[in-house]
Amino acid sequence: MEISRIRKHLQAEKVGEQLFVFNELGSTNDVLRELVAEGSDADGTVVVSDSQTGGRGRLGRKWVSPGGMNLYLSALFRPEVSPRRSSVFTFLASCALVEVFSAYGVDAEIKWPNDILVGGKKISGVLTELGTSGGAIDYLVIGIGVNLNLPEEFIRSEMEDISEKTTSLSILLGEEVNREKFCAELINALDRFYGEFRRRGTGAIVDTWIEMWGFLGKEVSVDVSGEVVSGVVERVDANGFLYLRTDEGDLRKVITGDTVF
Repeated sequence: MEISRIRKHLQAEKVGEQLFVFNELGSTNDVLRELVAEGSDADGTVVVSDSQTGGRGRLGRKWVSPGGMNLYLSALFRPEVSPRRSSVFTFLASCALVEVFSAYGVDAEIKWPNDILVGGKKISGVLTELGTSGGAIDYLVIGIGVNLNLPEEFIRSEMEDISEKTTSLSILLGEEVNREKFCAELINALDRFYGEFRRRGTGAIVDTWIEMWGFLGKEVSVDVSGEVVSGVVERVDANGFLYLRTDEGDLRKVITGDTVF
């Protein structure tokens, strides 16, 4: 990935103003946290790597990160928001991803809380990590992995356990994707939604996410530490928590879990 080719397509005002591009890293999230520790803490700083040796998803799950194929990006934010509402930035990233995929003619679907699917197959994931000080957020790091040019042969041979549930943008489009251009388009989208957050607050992001998600008033099932909770979605609050009305009539608040399809 060439930084000059990314900048060629950048239109963002804040996100990506400081941009670092590496050939290989352990994890873009970890490197961005190291930059914060070293004092490079500008709001909107972005780290991109051509490959990762230690990519991860939620709950410590491994994210397969081969070189020369995909996008591995982390962005730093310094918002005035309580730790309880940090998940709104996972929503912000999900909205940005859906918007960019839509521009490619791909109808992407959000899987609560942090995955993007197309046709029931995972194409992207989001990992939000935060640093706190005195009970307040000092910084937020959003890590995003996007399967751009993974060929079907690679998925079958290297991702056996999840191969049936994985796809890439090049498979969907039938042609190779320009990774630098996609990277810039995602940064631009993150910048637009971050601007919306700064102008209108968490509620605006949650409302947009709910509309894109499309499950308000519909039944969903969520695996909560081994217990499957099912119910009709009554609302999603500003913290990103789901409120499900079960068949028994109880209202269950779901803070974290995995949506079951």
